[in-house]
Amino acid sequence: MGGFEPVSEPANRPKAGPRAGLLSVIGLALITLVAAGILGLAGYTLVRRQSGPLGGPGINAVGRPAPVQARPVPDFNIRLYNGETFTLSEHRGQVVVVNFWASWCPPCRSEAPTLEAVWQTYRERGLVLVGVNVWDSEAAALKFVREFGLTFPTGPDPGNLGVEFGITGIPETYFIDRRGRLVRRWVGPIGEAQFRTLVQDLLD
Repeated sequence: MGGFEPVSEPANRPKAGPRAGLLSVIGLALITLVAAGILGLAGYTLVRRQSGPLGGPGINAVGRPAPVQARPVPDFNIRLYNGETFTLSEHRGQVVVVNFWASWCPPCRSEAPTLEAVWQTYRERGLVLVGVNVWDSEAAALKFVREFGLTFPTGPDPGNLGVEFGITGIPETYFIDRRGRLVRRWVGPIGEAQFRTLVQDLLD
């Protein structure tokens, strides 16, 4: 008879089976993992670019009040740049404000004159202001203090004080009432009006 004869497949030709499907799934999973790794590395690099030069979390550019759970603040000591020592327990009965800052932080520079002005206004009424320098060199910190003429007690973080307070970046300011309890927290640069209001509320 005329026409085409059917062509039969070779008996030994391999057929796609469960193993081939498994290899495809594994290959797809590897591609997904590589892509995720590349994206993760890009994100990590971006975060590092936004953080401080010595590895800190970064800059709080916008000032705002932040929630805080009222709690007693454990005693701590700070070796000040003037050679003296600040001890929190020695100021029980006063309002203590703790400001975390660094010399390379633009918002810290913008708020420095405000801190000094409010400190000068309320120190005789019982305000104690202490600056805690973080993720910085001592030389840069001292230059910052001289540049802005800061007279309130200032020194480097003695260890993990920033971690104990729970800072997420700088600047951050914490308010301790006369009973030694942490009662207010301000994230980012603080303006003079806001600073005065918070201080007056605690002093009255």
